[in-house]
Amino acid sequence: MIKNVKSWLVCALVLVLAALGIVGGTIAYIDPYFHYHKPQPNLYYELDNQRSQNDGIIKRFDYDGMIIGTSMSENFKTSEAEELFGGTFIKVPFAGGTYKEQNENIANAIAANPNLKTVIRPLDYAYIIDEPDRIRDDLGDYPEYLYDNNPFNDVNYIFNKEILFDICLPMIQKSIAGAPAGITSFDDYSNWMDEATFGAKAVLGDRTEFAPAPYKVPFVDEIKANVYANITENVTDIAKANPDIDFYYYLTPYSAAWWGAQNEKGEVQRWIESERYAISLMLECDNIHLYSFNNEYDITTNLDNYRDECHHGDWVNSQILAWMYSGTDQLTLENYNEYIEVEMMYYLTFDYNSLLEQK
Repeated sequence: MIKNVKSWLVCALVLVLAALGIVGGTIAYIDPYFHYHKPQPNLYYELDNQRSQNDGIIKRFDYDGMIIGTSMSENFKTSEAEELFGGTFIKVPFAGGTYKEQNENIANAIAANPNLKTVIRPLDYAYIIDEPDRIRDDLGDYPEYLYDNNPFNDVNYIFNKEILFDICLPMIQKSIAGAPAGITSFDDYSNWMDEATFGAKAVLGDRTEFAPAPYKVPFVDEIKANVYANITENVTDIAKANPDIDFYYYLTPYSAAWWGAQNEKGEVQRWIESERYAISLMLECDNIHLYSFNNEYDITTNLDNYRDECHHGDWVNSQILAWMYSGTDQLTLENYNEYIEVEMMYYLTFDYNSLLEQK
């Protein structure tokens, strides 16, 4: 009787281990999050999970250029970047990611890929005055087991039933059915154009007026300290440490409606002075090629370019790539103060209520 029980337990253990081996081996072989290797050549990989897949893309793919950023970067096309700048680009957006989150992933790319030569990154204007350690924990947790070097917590990945049944098995079924192998193109990855509605109605909603500024919020020392820490820790330090990499950065051109909302709160001057200080810090780095397109008024005042106060269409992303390649609107030590003064005058005096006529 005891021998039978022992035999049964041994058989059960063997079956459990065999099942776990099949599950873990299947997920590790397919590796939909690229935790262990590049895509298998006989399968098709859908890129649809930024926080789970981007780390693997950064660490496992072959590239010498990268586009990284928040949702403001999602409509970039790597094919256009490659045509202009040369090389092979990946696109790894982190929607809503702060300067710290973006910088940490650039650091991961540099550590994993000695061939990295070019980084293209929008610097979200509304994040300039963030505290340097801010993380968007309201967007969900990062799957840390994919980011760290601890092999033991990989059990969360290779024994994950959702990954097995919802991702891996359908990939196998499609391959058996003869579906072509490959991967979502980086032009299409995270691109949200098909789901967007553009124009004044989408941007302004039920707004009926822009109220005048009640007062001007000053650029105080506390804000200046935030800008200094945020920019040095999350933008310039990594550029100074990697002088052979070219960083093409630009301050995101939000719509005039966004500026109107800031004007109502009396914060236009504070934002622009924060920008001025941030620019002065970034221009200390010869390998940061810095741009701002806030004075491209044909874009910022035409609400047909926007889906909301901040997010513009992919045609603007394409134009930005071309402008950065040609040097249009590049900021330098010689011209940035003049740029700031023009920007300040424009957005402090613009007739924001004229935007309502576009509805």
